[in-house]
Amino acid sequence: MKTFKPFLLPLMLSLVIAVPVLAQDNAGRVAGPDYVDGLEGWKRTAQAAMPFLAKGAGARLMAMGDAGIAATGDVSSLFYNPAGIAYVEGRSLMVGNNSWLLDASIQSLALAVNLGQMGVVGFSFMNFNYGDPIMGTAIDATAEQGFREIGEFTPSEFFVGVSFARRISAQFAVGAQVKYARQDLLGGDIKTRVAFETPDGWVQEDHDAKTGLFAIDIGTIYNTGFRDLQLAMSFRNFGGEVKYERESFDIPLNFHFGVSGSLFQLLDMQMDNMDLDMNLEYLHPRDWSERVKAGLEYSFNDMVFVRGGYKWNYSSEGLCLGAGVNVDLPMGGVRIDYAFKDTGDSLFETVHVYSLSIDF
Repeated sequence: MKTFKPFLLPLMLSLVIAVPVLAQDNAGRVAGPDYVDGLEGWKRTAQAAMPFLAKGAGARLMAMGDAGIAATGDVSSLFYNPAGIAYVEGRSLMVGNNSWLLDASIQSLALAVNLGQMGVVGFSFMNFNYGDPIMGTAIDATAEQGFREIGEFTPSEFFVGVSFARRISAQFAVGAQVKYARQDLLGGDIKTRVAFETPDGWVQEDHDAKTGLFAIDIGTIYNTGFRDLQLAMSFRNFGGEVKYERESFDIPLNFHFGVSGSLFQLLDMQMDNMDLDMNLEYLHPRDWSERVKAGLEYSFNDMVFVRGGYKWNYSSEGLCLGAGVNVDLPMGGVRIDYAFKDTGDSLFETVHVYSLSIDF
């Protein structure tokens, strides 16, 4: 009798789920030859709601170009692939802040607790802060300036997630995360008004732009046994639709596939007190064309880290750099990380990311 090989599971899942997705457009039509030819160069821009659900977190992986799909033992992998926390020993906590574009910022938190043979449970949180409130106006022909102020817009959005991961064998790990996302694009009691014509005449509707939904992430990691080379895949943000006024949009369902490993081990090089890890990742997003991410991390004595990465086919991201330091304290191992992300655009300022990780 032939034995089941664990590495076949992620491959089968990829084929079962990815093929129907790739074979349809956003309206559910099967993609035939004529239709595919008409999509040449199409990037599916702005076809997903709640784009913050696709953001990464933690300065370590962000400095490596956000190529975190195959990262293991890092609690911030909850924002990339929930299977990654299956390799967390004891308890691990990460808090981070990302000074995003313009006045926006992103705060994140991740916690993982190893329950022994039962597996590892995790908790994640991300808050997208839009910065200073924006004064909203409405057209008013009776006003001298042609409009009137209706109050301040204070948009807000966040998600919380609960996850579970387990190492099925010495080589294979699986993980899943359930997230609840909440979004309020206006804030307070401000509403938008939409007017449209019906057979019975014109109708007006008021909308408050508040919505919430559940989403699911699933992922796997497989150690090939060849010089510690690892393969990983994940599907992020299985969920419903978000309705804005009279239009509905899906959330950013993304398929990720990646590899990770030590370059020194892959090249069969013996290096004392040093290591050089590499992460590569392919991404098929719902709202853009295919993307590639790559990152490197050099470590000395598991104490000092220097990192770099690059992201291809992103409109405002590319080069990523960073560093970190790990210190053993009575409470446990404490790591402070920093990441620098070049936006490549004079319109936006450089993005700075800071995070603190504690293993205890």
